[in-house]
Amino acid sequence: MKEFFYRPDNAWMGDVIPYYEDGEFKLFYLHGWRDNYREGFDQGWHLLGTKDFVNYREEGACKIEGGTGHILKVEDIYHMFYCIFPDGKQFACHAISKDLRTWEPIPEDTFGPDGEIYELADWRDPFVFWNEEEGQYWMLIAALAKGPTNRKGCTGLLSSKDLKHWEYREPLYAPKLHVGAHECPDLFRMGDWWYLIYSSYTGRFGTFYRMSRSLNGPWITPQEEAFDGRAYYAAKSVSDGQKRYLFGWNPTKDDDLFGWNPPKAPGKDYDTWDWGGNMVVHEIIQRPDGTLSVKVPETVNSAFAEQVPAKFEGIIGDWSITDDVLLCESPYAFAGCISQEELPDLCKISATVRFSETTQGLGIMLRADKGLDIAYYITLEPERSRITFRGPIMQTEEGGKTFPYDVELERPLKLMPDQEYELKVFIDRTICEIYVGGEVALSARMYDIQHGKLAVFVSQGTVEFSRLKIETV
Repeated sequence: MKEFFYRPDNAWMGDVIPYYEDGEFKLFYLHGWRDNYREGFDQGWHLLGTKDFVNYREEGACKIEGGTGHILKVEDIYHMFYCIFPDGKQFACHAISKDLRTWEPIPEDTFGPDGEIYELADWRDPFVFWNEEEGQYWMLIAALAKGPTNRKGCTGLLSSKDLKHWEYREPLYAPKLHVGAHECPDLFRMGDWWYLIYSSYTGRFGTFYRMSRSLNGPWITPQEEAFDGRAYYAAKSVSDGQKRYLFGWNPTKDDDLFGWNPPKAPGKDYDTWDWGGNMVVHEIIQRPDGTLSVKVPETVNSAFAEQVPAKFEGIIGDWSITDDVLLCESPYAFAGCISQEELPDLCKISATVRFSETTQGLGIMLRADKGLDIAYYITLEPERSRITFRGPIMQTEEGGKTFPYDVELERPLKLMPDQEYELKVFIDRTICEIYVGGEVALSARMYDIQHGKLAVFVSQGTVEFSRLKIETV
């Protein structure tokens, strides 16, 4: 059975370059082979079609070897901008097509950084759009701006009248925050705001956004700048004319690139993150103040419609259990209850949660054992204003001795007592996608525990879980 969250057969999903036309999302992507499937590593462009992010039509290779870029249509010609990496250098490239399938590279349009405004190093992931105000095309590119420190990562800027001859300009956005280039730049307008998206692997790792009333800036950093956590990267967006969607990948943990994986660890949960994995699509939501959040696309949400029986029994604490509500008052201790049934390998868990003031933590456990000792914990922490994901070793003595951090994955989330929060968790074998109330998304991986039950818990407080359901496709 194929995974619900898409990846190609015997390969991995790399950066997605989304394009929308004629009622279909045409998803170009970097097709990532790994040596556990085939010798060598290939980043050729492939094409995938979908209307709902559930069913996909595979079109195969586009015969373009290179890195991330952008697709735009001018009159009846499609233009592909992408990047190549010959002899350790980086160049932007141009190809054209009349059908999105057969592409003709234009070698004379290949160019690199100028060495004056931009360093002769990073120069990749071009994004091209028509700037109506200036009456010419703008290209955004992942680059390094000249400067006195190593914090040179920027969103570079060029302009052109004909998509062939480009003028180097000062960076669109160069905040001197990142040592590495601002990867996979993306730009769009929604209402009165312009939004700039980029990904970074130095400092804080993830896909971020900035907002401005003008293409000339200033580019404002929102209070929460990321769309997801560490396990979501290289995301780019596209609109179908009504909604805008964000396409990124949830990385695997199959390679030991630097030899850092724990040699005595029995599993893979604490291995390093890879490049590429499975595609995950979020829907972008604009709040009244202009800031952005993400939620699960409705087509993905509604694909899980077959309800699975879920009866619960208390394990620790005094639980009131009915068909509709799981309620527990445990102001001074931990309390939990567990389902009688095993969780399916592919399922959606949904619930509405409410908690009392002074509650320290509450949440759900995935693939839990009967003693609630071994599980993946998803925890809402009101006093720290966050949601966290922790694997099973963090609950043990070995985890306490081994890891120098408090939590594996987290996202900021303001949590108020006596309010309802809708929690949705999608499980697809090793993949875990978590959404809270159309506000926060958190991607994760679960390797070492492959079977178990669903449990819910509260730590030092009162909690009510209502409308708790397990559904599959």
